[in-house]
Amino acid sequence: MASFLTDSIIIANPAIGDVPKFKPIANRLVYIVEHNKDGAVGVSLNNNYIKPFNEIAEVLTVLKSVDPSMLLNDKLFGGGPLFTDRAWILGKNKGKYSETLTNDHLSLNFSLQAFSDNLPEHRSSCGIGTFGWGPGQLEKELGAQLWHYYPADPEALDAIPFEGSYKGAIDILKAMKA
Repeated sequence: MASFLTDSIIIANPAIGDVPKFKPIANRLVYIVEHNKDGAVGVSLNNNYIKPFNEIAEVLTVLKSVDPSMLLNDKLFGGGPLFTDRAWILGKNKGKYSETLTNDHLSLNFSLQAFSDNLPEHRSSCGIGTFGWGPGQLEKELGAQLWHYYPADPEALDAIPFEGSYKGAIDILKAMKA
């Protein structure tokens, strides 16, 4: 299977909010970091936690090793419904870390060292939680029109962070000239 969804953006169909099981992900914009024969991994980039970064860092101590002033924004993304106790840093730092997913544009790091090494030029954002799909699952969901697919481009990725909610998803489409 081709990895055509790697480094792309999907937006949850707003209509799925009518189904209670999918209500929490309606209008989510998800950046697909990796897609291969084993499935896909992505993070939501238009859903921010309400609590301040430093307050969440008291609970998830890995966040204490990153200087929030070195990030693109001072909010944490609610990255997805899986691994909601695990922080990540997404940016242009292509360092060799354990626990990293890397594509042509960005790296999704879970390694403590990646948080510590963050610099402004990495254009990084932090979040908690991910999206994940098993083999063929995301393709089936796309076929069922649960998601809308858009190839990401550097301009769009440089527009991170996006405003929360559906407006943020629309803004990214404008940046991509879709």
